[in-house]
Amino acid sequence: MARILALTSRLPFPPREGHQLRAWHVLRALASKHEVTLLSFQRNDDLPAEAAPLHAAMTRVETFRIPAERSRGALARALLRGTLTPTPFLVAKYDSTALRERLRALARDADLVHFDMLPLIAHADCVPEGVPVTLNAHNVEHRLLATRARIETRGWARRFLGSQVGKLEAFERRACERADAVLACSDVDAQGLRELVPDCTVHVVANGVDLETNHPAAHAPDPDRLVFVGQMGWFPNRDGVDWFLRDVFPRILARRPGTRFALVGKADGFEIPEAVRANVDLAGFVDDLRPHVHDASVYVVPLRAGSGTRLKVLEAMALGKAIVTTSIGSEGIALRHDRSALYADDAQAFADAVLSLLDSPVRVAELGIEARRLAEDEYGWEAIGARLLRAYEPLLNGNVRPVRAALADLGAIEA
Repeated sequence: MARILALTSRLPFPPREGHQLRAWHVLRALASKHEVTLLSFQRNDDLPAEAAPLHAAMTRVETFRIPAERSRGALARALLRGTLTPTPFLVAKYDSTALRERLRALARDADLVHFDMLPLIAHADCVPEGVPVTLNAHNVEHRLLATRARIETRGWARRFLGSQVGKLEAFERRACERADAVLACSDVDAQGLRELVPDCTVHVVANGVDLETNHPAAHAPDPDRLVFVGQMGWFPNRDGVDWFLRDVFPRILARRPGTRFALVGKADGFEIPEAVRANVDLAGFVDDLRPHVHDASVYVVPLRAGSGTRLKVLEAMALGKAIVTTSIGSEGIALRHDRSALYADDAQAFADAVLSLLDSPVRVAELGIEARRLAEDEYGWEAIGARLLRAYEPLLNGNVRPVRAALADLGAIEA
């Protein structure tokens, strides 16, 4: 049994967002075989009072507030640093002297240090040479940021985001050079990371889904109901749903005016276009999304940005839903067009795909059966956890390369 020290960018439990789900199941898999100590940042909207399962699974949990969320002065310093220095803002916002001190103290006795999310590996200079370092890469972050900058409509925001892309790409390259192993969510992401660092050791450890908790409904869905699950605070979700409501949904309503769209997830401040407002239901954050998904005939994934694999799609597959998705929306998931999902990348094609399913309950059922079968074959968390443990075995058995010169580079731009 090894001693693993893990760092996360927010409390991974209760898992209410995609990256929390991945972080939680990765940590739980590691804790099934090893002693795991967790140093976690705590966001303002985390729920520490509900984190008992996390404390039960980990050997120890210590939390740290994100300075940029607690103080306007700290936020201003992070923005200035992200603007005036080579350090990306995404990294600067996690500057924490308190976390660095605990990491430095605990890493001396660790057999491996696991960094969950790219910006946290800026603190790798606190890890002694000879202790392996791993990075759980939820996305290829600089590509995600580049897409966001390209489709951002506000001029000032587009300029700021564009100024960050090169900095984040340079940091991501140094992070991959520093890590002894990187976990990628998909083959596409793994290839993107290897393009940054050709000799980077990348293991594809896909996202998964709880097959016992998520299973198909016993009742037939509403033939005129669509659903999307995701909180609007994450840019790819907000952009995708905005595109769907402005460019796709009106085309659907022109043919089937009784169709309704349910948006499940936090949507504070998200504006619904007036032309479709009467047909949109905002469920907000819900403790159990399954009834909302079960009621819908078609699960739509209209994303135009992002990387990694979408946990929302895996949940829809486990729930046996007919899915209409963009190529980006289900990137990295082995869905097949016209067999286990329908793919469409422009507004008219997306509308036509949805309409074809609303007109055919039999086809809805067929796609849902195939999606569930694929989830069972490939995406159960138990099987994915086993792949993760196998990936870590060489590092825990002492197969660690010397720290590369890139460590000094990371230190130069550390948060």
